[in-house]
Parts: sequence; C-alpha cells; structure tokens
Amino acid sequence: MMIMKKIKYDNIPEWAIYALEYGISEDTSLDDEHRTLVSEFIKSNFPNGYIMEVMWNDHTEFDRYPAFGKPCGTYSVNFWIDN
Repeated sequence: MMIMKKIKYDNIPEWAIYALEYGISEDTSLDDEHRTLVSEFIKSNFPNGYIMEVMWNDHTEFDRYPAFGKPCGTYSVNFWIDN
C-alpha cells in the first residue's frame, strides 16, 4: 500500500497552475523567466514528482509573497508525494 504525504502551499502563483499541472513545455504562455521559476520550484521541492490538487475556492487576489515570482494572485494547492 502506497502512503502519500500532503504538502500544502497557500501561495502558488495563479499563472503557474497550468504549467505545474500539465508540464512546463505544455504552457506556451510562459516566458523564459517564468519557465525557470516553475522549474526551480519543482526541482527544489518535488524532485521525485507529485500529484497536485488546486483548492479553487481558496484564492488570494493579490499576494505580496507568492511561493515564487513577483506579487500576484495565488491559490492554495495541496501537493501529494510518495512518503
């Protein structure tokens, strides 16, 4: 039986949700700076992969301290990893 560990972030940039869910290469709207930010976040926090769950009702219109990048709207996201 696989046991998953939940890691919750309440400040994931809204612009990064698609890239985190479907892959950086799938999000053609990102510029090089944003691709790098998402890639570094994944490498630093989830080098072995993850499953994510966006809490669509838990949104902040303007977060001065997102998990990465400049201030922007953010969502709470649960990341599930192998424990």
